[in-house]
Amino acid sequence: TIPEGRTLEEIAKRVEEKTPYSAKEFMDLVTNPEFIDQMIAKYPDLLTEEIKGENLRYDLEGYLFPATYSYYEEKPALESIVDEMLKTTAKNITPYMETLVQEEKSVHWLLTFASLLEEEATADTDRATIASVFINRMKEDMPLHTDPTVLYALGEHKDRVLYDDLEIDHPYNTYKIQGLPPGPISNSGSSSLDAVLNPSN
Repeated sequence: TIPEGRTLEEIAKRVEEKTPYSAKEFMDLVTNPEFIDQMIAKYPDLLTEEIKGENLRYDLEGYLFPATYSYYEEKPALESIVDEMLKTTAKNITPYMETLVQEEKSVHWLLTFASLLEEEATADTDRATIASVFINRMKEDMPLHTDPTVLYALGEHKDRVLYDDLEIDHPYNTYKIQGLPPGPISNSGSSSLDAVLNPSN
């Protein structure tokens, strides 16, 4: 089971706990350019050239869907496990494709925005409100000022973000950059995806 709001590195640890593969084997696969190109060819609507942006930490960050994956064999191929997670993401974003086309937004934009809500929200009710706040800030050209992006930039989990942390010069730090970071900071569940396209007023 992969919960919501998990980074690729956290998913790697989960895979290590529950399968015969190590976290390193998982990370080696999901950062392998050849494997990524195969997945882009297989899921062209999901994985676009945007996942190869220069400031991204990992191409597939945010693209492995939070869900329970059942296997009935001793050692399923690691490629098939990752493939299954991508297929589940593709299936879960299909209902939003029409709206994304209408609004001229990309899947990458949706998953990036949704990951911020996933990390900021404490309950389902918060998500649509937070989405609205972020949209309003972007309209006003204000920075988003969301602490989870600072933690992602720092590459560590902290209980409290300090003023010094906000000063980190990093492409993911939304205290320093305008708009969304270059890519997702974690995976997102359906309620966060929903909130991005159905924000509160």
